[in-house]
Amino acid sequence: MKKVEVRYQGWGENWLLGTLADNGRRILFEYSPEALAQQLELSPYRLKLRPEAYDDFPAHLDHLPGLIADSLPDGWGMVLMNRVFRKHNWDTQAVSPLARLGFIGHRSMGALTFEPEIPSEMVPTWLDLHQLANDSQIVLHDEDPSSLEQLAMLGGSPHGARPKALVHRDRLSGRISSHPSELTDPLLVKFQAKGEPKEVCAIEAVYAQLAERCGLEMPVSYYFDLGPDLAGFGVQRFDVESGMRVPVHTLAGLLHADFRQPQIDYRTFLRATKFLTKDVREVWKAFERTVFNVLFNNRDDHTKNFSYRLNKARQWELAPCYDLTFNIGPGGEHYMDVEGEARNIRRRDLLALAKNADLNEVDAGRIIDRMAIEVDALPQLLDNAPISKASVNQLSRQIQANRDRLK
Repeated sequence: MKKVEVRYQGWGENWLLGTLADNGRRILFEYSPEALAQQLELSPYRLKLRPEAYDDFPAHLDHLPGLIADSLPDGWGMVLMNRVFRKHNWDTQAVSPLARLGFIGHRSMGALTFEPEIPSEMVPTWLDLHQLANDSQIVLHDEDPSSLEQLAMLGGSPHGARPKALVHRDRLSGRISSHPSELTDPLLVKFQAKGEPKEVCAIEAVYAQLAERCGLEMPVSYYFDLGPDLAGFGVQRFDVESGMRVPVHTLAGLLHADFRQPQIDYRTFLRATKFLTKDVREVWKAFERTVFNVLFNNRDDHTKNFSYRLNKARQWELAPCYDLTFNIGPGGEHYMDVEGEARNIRRRDLLALAKNADLNEVDAGRIIDRMAIEVDALPQLLDNAPISKASVNQLSRQIQANRDRLK
């Protein structure tokens, strides 16, 4: 595949954003005349509107613009995609990024779709989450279940290492379907990874409750107990609203950053939020996310775990939270440091971050204190969830130590 058209379908619109072309040496992207006329800046830091073509994109983005690379999966989704390609005797090493975008087609998350699309044969059907979770484990153990192509259609676009599926939940019956209707809500459901206990899903469900208690914007979430060894955690998707696609952009994609490397700090996150949203209220939200991650030991805080969402008025906002959970981080540290500290972050580090982002330090201190109070709710939340005593002790001990440093 040498050329792919990128269409913008945000908030019910549908027009050609631009064209990707592979000339055999590099991939080029050129905005369409209509995109230039629309004057909608979707990625103003690295991909500002201009009539000239862009090229020379980073290898860690598959030589694509960050805005478009956001539509490709990484861990789980890439595993599924490669399995399907091998099943059809494709050399996965030779499959181009443009072909992968064609495989995603209209099943992408966010507002961008890709043509020509590699057709799929999945028909609408009711789904069994237990079967999806079980089949995901089969894939993780290097075997191909009979449902491989269905798994790829449902889970071939989201980011992240854990198995995932994009499904639809009936509001009345709670049943899960592969296709939307007027009575369903779009969900992203994730299952535990290879070798993980099912309690990882319960821990993430507890963190969703903690985020709500701390005043963070958190999508409606669900915990699914799928048997003795399997579980799922689902969240309502924020890239779909009233049946319409909603534009989203990760921090990694915005900055063309390599999310696998701890190269971006929280100061950059707050500055990028100010640059894109031009709204100090969104910067405060970003600071609140920072405090939450530090306090509750969410150290898997890489640049793909923060996103922005374009509202109906074509204004960028910080997207709702996702992937919040207890994590010890790379080498016991956060991916993103706070004023140079990534392990034992103290109150003074957070206040310095606020000051450097032109946020009032007194108000920043109040946010720290308000969230620290919610640590007291943790024992009951953990006791009410199917989480082992060993994990409860580990979480409680580490989070209490974090709170002590923030006094």
